[in-house]
Amino acid sequence: MLPPKLTVGIPFYNNEHTILDSVKSIFAQSFSDWELLLVDDGSTDRSLEIANSINDPRVRVITDGQNKKLAARLNQIIDLARGEYIARMDADDLCSPDRFKKQLNLLETDKKIDVVGCGMIYLGKKDKPLGRSMTVKTHDEICKEPYRTIRLCHASIIARTAWCKKYRYDETIHLGQDFNLWLRSYRESKFANIADPLYYYRLELSYNLKKQIKDRRISTKYLFSHYKNEGQIGKALFYSFAQYLKIMAEIGIYSIGFKDKLLARRYSQLNDEESALYIKEIQKIKNTELPVKSL
Repeated sequence: MLPPKLTVGIPFYNNEHTILDSVKSIFAQSFSDWELLLVDDGSTDRSLEIANSINDPRVRVITDGQNKKLAARLNQIIDLARGEYIARMDADDLCSPDRFKKQLNLLETDKKIDVVGCGMIYLGKKDKPLGRSMTVKTHDEICKEPYRTIRLCHASIIARTAWCKKYRYDETIHLGQDFNLWLRSYRESKFANIADPLYYYRLELSYNLKKQIKDRRISTKYLFSHYKNEGQIGKALFYSFAQYLKIMAEIGIYSIGFKDKLLARRYSQLNDEESALYIKEIQKIKNTELPVKSL
């Protein structure tokens, strides 16, 4: 059997309430030449049972009963991938049916591009669309302020498998793996984004202030090491200090009860017509039938 064009990797850990929707996102795609790797990270709920219930030859479930964390599982996906390209996907999110087709078209059109992300729709409670990300498209725009952020949504990317093998994840890192990867690779790579919002990010499920602060502190260490190793100690100190100021500001805003305003800074508002369009697409995804065995 010929290898697929695309390998889709979904690592999961205790996602029994969301993993089927994520998998439905893959089966709902207008592009169908894919394989799906569902990689268990030692789940203790029914996630693994649900993953094993999917009855399709394109789906492989991988488990060893251990909790090795995200970076190790992403490297495992890279090692197991048979496709020319690898797509990221989180087990608690959704994606538009045209996501793969549009991202792959850009990668096939411009052979110099290594990684393609896309715009996002942020979802609130009961998967209500809250807003869309303001996405930049070119490599220079994405990497304009590397000391602040690399403007790629990690879970939305499709990358060339050869690039993934060259730039593997640091398995000693349990948070901020993406920022570490971007900092190590952006100068020798070409990134791009499709402005269309093709990825549905469940913000209410994903946001955790304690985790956010820890993530930013770890990322600050990457920044300091990155610029220090380049002999730019002034930038290392300045950019690290700026990150800690952001941490303090975020704690302050959150502590006075402005969580919603804090989250709203990430996206632009949708009008009624746009909201209705995305609600309709989400329902279409959720109504996708999966070939499953009896649970």
